[in-house]
Amino acid sequence: MYISKLTIQNFRCFQDFTVEFNEGLNVLIGGNNAGKTTVIKALEFLFKRGSAKAPTIDDFNKSLDVSTPPEITITATLKSSNTDTMDDKAIVASWLTKLETPWEAELTFKYFLPEQDQKKYIEESANLSTPKERWFLLERNLKRYVARIYGGNIVNKNRAEPEYLDKIHCETLDALRDVESNMFTGKNTLLKQLLIHFKDKAMHTVDHSEKTDGQNVTVGNDKFGQLSRSLVDDIVGRVNQKEFLEFAEKTGASVGGVPALDGNLQEGDVLSALRLIIRDQTGIEIPIINNGMGYNNLIYISLILSKFKMITSPEYGENAKTFPILLIEEPEAHLHPALQYNFLKFMKDEMDNQSFSRQIFITTHSTQITSAVGLKPIICLEKEGGKPVFAKYPSKVFSESNEDQESRKYVERFLDATKSAMLFAKSVVLVEGMAELILLPILAQKVNCDMDKHHVALVRVDALTFKHFIKLYGAGVKSENREYALEKRVSCVIDSDPSKIVKEKQDGVRRSWKKCWPFDLDSSPDIFDYKPISGAVRNLNEQTTASSNVKVFYKSEKGKTFEYDLAWDNSENTLLFTDDVEIVEVKELSVCTWAEKEKERAKLASSFLIHAQGVKGELAFELASRIQDNRSTVINVPAHIKGAFEWVCYRNELEERNG
Repeated sequence: MYISKLTIQNFRCFQDFTVEFNEGLNVLIGGNNAGKTTVIKALEFLFKRGSAKAPTIDDFNKSLDVSTPPEITITATLKSSNTDTMDDKAIVASWLTKLETPWEAELTFKYFLPEQDQKKYIEESANLSTPKERWFLLERNLKRYVARIYGGNIVNKNRAEPEYLDKIHCETLDALRDVESNMFTGKNTLLKQLLIHFKDKAMHTVDHSEKTDGQNVTVGNDKFGQLSRSLVDDIVGRVNQKEFLEFAEKTGASVGGVPALDGNLQEGDVLSALRLIIRDQTGIEIPIINNGMGYNNLIYISLILSKFKMITSPEYGENAKTFPILLIEEPEAHLHPALQYNFLKFMKDEMDNQSFSRQIFITTHSTQITSAVGLKPIICLEKEGGKPVFAKYPSKVFSESNEDQESRKYVERFLDATKSAMLFAKSVVLVEGMAELILLPILAQKVNCDMDKHHVALVRVDALTFKHFIKLYGAGVKSENREYALEKRVSCVIDSDPSKIVKEKQDGVRRSWKKCWPFDLDSSPDIFDYKPISGAVRNLNEQTTASSNVKVFYKSEKGKTFEYDLAWDNSENTLLFTDDVEIVEVKELSVCTWAEKEKERAKLASSFLIHAQGVKGELAFELASRIQDNRSTVINVPAHIKGAFEWVCYRNELEERNG
């Protein structure tokens, strides 16, 4: 059994919103105010009864017409799975909305004004002239609002039975958590509960006798009784009772009986005295309050997981919980990136094994976390302008075809912390080289398209692997899968890389396409066949034909590589052509039919490219420094690269909006 879907109406940023969940782990990502926390709070209203506070006026969606009393409705769909138990079925028996396998059940939280109070509300609202006055009316009437949880089809309005709701246990670690105060000593509820439950468990692992668990516990209790009696007797013996109580006899109090000291030390008293400490590799012990906040967060989460193990234990009998849920906001808080990765990898593995929690819901802004869990658990909440928030599911864009599954595996394999940025950004620029990765952010500033300000992720992929990544954004996928794709703008900046191949095959020589200069194209048509753009560019063009948000940008005429194209548009720029750049003669230029001015530019561009290939990437760093040190010097940005910037930064729309 798992929560397969959540529908939220009129709650905070959601007027009518539905999100689908996975079995096990669910990782919600999205920009600020996209609704991640609202999803967590909605789950709390349904599954954390008693702890979740009643909604306030600020919890109502602000676009509502409150001339009639509005309602907040949150509906969770529970669906059967392969790991169902008899207890699962018993819980949802009266909540079922679909009987055939896989069965479905529903729980609905409603916050509403009772029917007997609605007439008066509507009459008062009719006499008010402004929305602001009506919102004040709603706020005054909140004290009359009631919260109910219904099971099954909501039209029947059957109240969900508390005894079955109590079988579902929900724990939340919010973003502003103070974990230290919850686990200092055994006086705290969580730590004390765990100490009591796991007390005497160690005896089972060291006792090699044939005793049963019950006998082991009895032995443990007897031993504690002896030790506690001895300890109390020792303390009592060290107190001078005669001097301590001498005035009792003088006041006459001893006539009713002589006072004396005695005591009884219970296990709970000792457990309350225990505290967590940290023992480092050298053996030094420090109190947990002095431990790092990140490590304490991990320790606290580990205690929560131990609690889940405890409350689902058969030792609790009918009081045992059946369906524990963990909600964590921003687990990356105070955690080193490596710890983030390892922690979520552990969570994913444990959820796959259903070891402690039936479902975990996580909100995050961390690329380390998304790279650790793969695509399947990720749910993207996207919000574009004034449009409603909608949920997208990156893993579902890939169909079951071999080609799509290959793409999915490739993306997951290479979705490291750097490439995961493409899931969080507002727009994405995909490039194929280190030089582009270094220089494009600087060139973007030259055309007033600052990538950071426009929340654009710059991601390097290989020329032949663009096709895998752009499927995340709906390019080249089946129409029925496109609804799950991310609706972000994507620019694919790729080299045109012209090539040629010998027409006639020679004996013993294998024909293959070889890269050539743009000025070499069609120079010997009787000997070679030519391609002005590479196969990778052509395939990308075909893949993005039907896409409204993914575009391919390359220099369609007289283009070759990024370095060549940049030098072509800056053939007289001293920032590029320093004394280190040797101007070389390229033999193919001698038979080129271009105009002399174009041939001269081609000669310089070719020389710059040859120089860049010789220094193996160092040139990009040096050129970036020179551009930044000489900000007043004009750099011409190639038209196709400028177009890529303007596309992901919505420049055309901004200009139209500003007149």
